[in-house]
Amino acid sequence: MSWKRWIAIALLLGVVSRFVPFGASDGYDRDSGTPVWVFDHGYHAGLILPRSALEEYGSNHADVWLTQFPDADWFEFGWGDRGFYFEVPTFEDVTFAIGAKALLWPSETVLHVAIGMGSPWTRFTHSQGVEIPVTDAALSELLAFVEASVVSSEQLGPGLYGVSAFYEGRGKYHLFQTCNSWVSQALRAAGIKSAPAPAVLSSGLIWDLMRRY
Repeated sequence: MSWKRWIAIALLLGVVSRFVPFGASDGYDRDSGTPVWVFDHGYHAGLILPRSALEEYGSNHADVWLTQFPDADWFEFGWGDRGFYFEVPTFEDVTFAIGAKALLWPSETVLHVAIGMGSPWTRFTHSQGVEIPVTDAALSELLAFVEASVVSSEQLGPGLYGVSAFYEGRGKYHLFQTCNSWVSQALRAAGIKSAPAPAVLSSGLIWDLMRRY
């Protein structure tokens, strides 16, 4: 794709993002909220919730994750195309054929769950991220959205990095429902403003969130 087309896409995303205004987000609490994080890993974004969120607001799936990962201080969730996730462990593994197949044909999905100890900032030093303090109600809605995105708590296999695992996802992956738009939808479901258009790309999602929060 030529640089002129990239510029045109960037301008279009910037214009469309204005349809989600910068007014106060119901779920945002800058002064006393509990922090959640979104990290851009190069081609997909992950949503991180603290362990306390699962302990306080979790349902059946969260209870299983707490048991499966007893040492976790936080949980990172990512949703996406099953084949794409399994075939491209790193950005260098992405090919046009794999990407086109994932985007153009509705496909089965997985939920990727990774965990960590300490601060997420020290774990993902090579990824761009944003920290968003949220209300208790928003934290509950975020977790409810995540739990609704998985069919079973039974692990399909090890995840992409660190201590992590895959689970059978709910819903179909396609051009208008990607891993990054899933994160944006989770935020908006919790009353945290996120423009849907920039969320097509993980870099666009982070760019939009950083200028908002």
